[in-house]
Amino acid sequence: MVFSLLTVVFYTASSLGDKYISAKLACSAQEFSFLVALSTAFFLTLVLPFTGWNFAFSLQSGLALVVLVALKIAEFYTSAALLKTVSAYELKAWLSLNVIISYLVDLARGTETFFWAFLPCAAVLVAGIGLVAFGEKREKLLRYILLSIIYIASKFLYGLQMNVLEGTSPVCVLPLVMLGVALLQLPFVKFKTFFRKKGLALGALTRIPNAAGLWTEAIAAQQNLLLYSLVQPMQLAILFLTALIRREKMGKLRLAGSIVTLVAVTVLTVLIYFHRGAL
Repeated sequence: MVFSLLTVVFYTASSLGDKYISAKLACSAQEFSFLVALSTAFFLTLVLPFTGWNFAFSLQSGLALVVLVALKIAEFYTSAALLKTVSAYELKAWLSLNVIISYLVDLARGTETFFWAFLPCAAVLVAGIGLVAFGEKREKLLRYILLSIIYIASKFLYGLQMNVLEGTSPVCVLPLVMLGVALLQLPFVKFKTFFRKKGLALGALTRIPNAAGLWTEAIAAQQNLLLYSLVQPMQLAILFLTALIRREKMGKLRLAGSIVTLVAVTVLTVLIYFHRGAL
C-alpha cells in the first residue's frame, strides 16, 4: 500500500505536466511520446548507480520488454489525444474501471473468489464513471470512447505484465521501456519545429515526479494487481478535491458522478479485502 500511496502523490504532480505538454505545448502524439519517454528514461537512469543493474536479457525478458514498450506507446498516444479536449481529472475517472477488471482477472487466476455484493458495487461504479464522462455534450463521441477504452486497456495490461514479470527490478526495466518508446518516435518527430517550442525544458522537468511514479507503480504492480489499479482512483480523489478548491466548471451530473465513483471504488475495495480476509 505504501508504494501505491507514493505513486498517487507522484502521479498527481505529473498529471498536470501531461496536460501542459499535450495542450500548452501543442505536442502531437509522437512528440508527446518522444518528450515524455526520453526525459523519463534520463531521470530513471540517474537512479541506476544507486540501485544496481540486474536485468538479464533472454527470450522471455525480451518479449516482455517488447510488450511493455507497445503498451506504453498505446498509453502515450491515447492520453496525448484525449488530453487535448478532456481534463486529467476525467481521464483518471475512466481508469477506475480497472479496479473491476483487476478483480475479475484475479478471479480468473484463482487468487480471488466471487461474492455477490461485487455486482451492484461494480454497476454503481460504472454508472458513476458514465456520469463523469458523458455528463456534458461531447463531439466525436465514438472516437472519444474508443480512445478511452484503448487507454484503459493499455494501462491495465501494462500493470499485468509487470505483475507477472519475475526476477527483474522495475528500475532496470523502466529505462529500457522508455528508451524503446523514444527511439520508435524518432522517424515521426520534426526536430526543427519541435525544439523551437517554448516551455520544452519545463515539460521535460515535469517528468521527474513521473519517473518516480513509474518506479513506485511498477513495484506496486509486482506486489499486487489490485493495489496497482487503485492508484488511479486515489489520484482521482485528489484531482477532484483540487478541482473543487480551484472552483473549476463542473456540471451537476459530473459532480454527482465523481462522488458516486469515489464512494463505489472505496466500498468495492473494502469489500474485496474483507472478503479476502474472511476466506
